[in-house]
Amino acid sequence: MTITMKHLYLNFIKWFLPFLFISYMAGITLFTHSHVVNGVTIVHSHPSNKDSKHGHTTVEFQLIHLLNQVVSTDAGVVLFSLAFVSTLLCTLLWNSQVVRNITFSRGAFFLRGPPEYRFS
Repeated sequence: MTITMKHLYLNFIKWFLPFLFISYMAGITLFTHSHVVNGVTIVHSHPSNKDSKHGHTTVEFQLIHLLNQVVSTDAGVVLFSLAFVSTLLCTLLWNSQVVRNITFSRGAFFLRGPPEYRFS
């Protein structure tokens, strides 16, 4: 990719991802409603006209169920936690030996930086 294409791509992603997240959050919070099918209450959300009643087919209810179902096993959580902790420990142990030199430029504002703790 050229520089301009990369810049256009990053600019597009910079605006598209927040728009996607905001529209998703608005969709799941603003349009929540329920249906009773065979004595079972199904709660879901999607934009619809409040004045008119609407319904869903059996296939649509199955799709809603599959999209709202989250399955998590202990093995996945343990492996994710182990990977996160090991990455954090490696980062702290190897990056603690890096010494950074600070140079001041003439005419720069000498503001105080945040406190720093060095692991040794």
